[in-house]
Amino acid sequence: MRPLTTTLTPAEVATLLDFPPSLVDALLDSGRVLCHVKGGEVRVPLAQLEELFREALIRVYQGEAPAAEPSVILSREDGEGPPPDEAASVPAVESFSVFAAPEDRPVPKAAPPEPPDQRRMPRYIPRRQIDGLFGDTKFSIVQISASGLRIRHREPLVPGSEAKLTFALLKPARSVVVRMRVVWTSLASSGEDRFAISGLRAIEHADRLARAVDSLLATHELQPERRARQRRSDDAMSVLATASDDEIALVTSAMRRFASDPVEANRWYSRARFALSDENVRRVAPPKPRDREEVLGIWEYLERQVEIEKIASVVAWSRAS
Repeated sequence: MRPLTTTLTPAEVATLLDFPPSLVDALLDSGRVLCHVKGGEVRVPLAQLEELFREALIRVYQGEAPAAEPSVILSREDGEGPPPDEAASVPAVESFSVFAAPEDRPVPKAAPPEPPDQRRMPRYIPRRQIDGLFGDTKFSIVQISASGLRIRHREPLVPGSEAKLTFALLKPARSVVVRMRVVWTSLASSGEDRFAISGLRAIEHADRLARAVDSLLATHELQPERRARQRRSDDAMSVLATASDDEIALVTSAMRRFASDPVEANRWYSRARFALSDENVRRVAPPKPRDREEVLGIWEYLERQVEIEKIASVVAWSRAS
């Protein structure tokens, strides 16, 4: 596999991609692909081609119209270049088959839209054990908010599954019944004890869950989420306190994709190495090379939608499970 730092002549690009030379020239003239001139010879960085095709495929996947034609940019190390007042005449290239998504290529899936204030709802930690049922699965509440729960359980759950969830309040004595959906789930452990942690969101009767939270707060049976970060370092939930359920679901999905497709994973790992040229990225990236590669690869795969620190916390928690 060629490194992305490799540069090619336009003729080599045409041969590699099985393109007519005129198409390669059109891409260069349009500014879609930038190049260097070394010793009087035009050289095209492989990274430029990778970026062009990646962005084009993303537009195809998302059903977006091609972006407007960019201005002509041709960088030359000898300081020479086309006069700024000369506009290049470029044939349309949007219809070339290289931009079509192969049927067998994995397609990154965006998270479904959620209300913008979903994460602003405060989360709480129960001061006592609160048990319940999700369908036929017994669980204990790990965290609770007015919109969802994080639960500990032993029977496996499938992300996307829906069921009736019930748990009991003591003061006043009554049952809370809410229909919920599994957003994410992951295995965990504490010593020899193995179990699962899942994030659930209310999809029907969320008002009942909100009233239950108010009742539990009124009887001092909940404590603010911030205290979760004061627990022992081996507490599985402490690293998940700042990430939303949607963010955890995105990260765990990306981890499964990388584990099932090493070639795809290596492509994103290679792209992630370029991100380390940014000082801000280096400052928050994990120090260990293996962790840094995976975390930044997932960050790029998710189009930088999830903060690096949150990705690192989910990855670390999953590896410790």
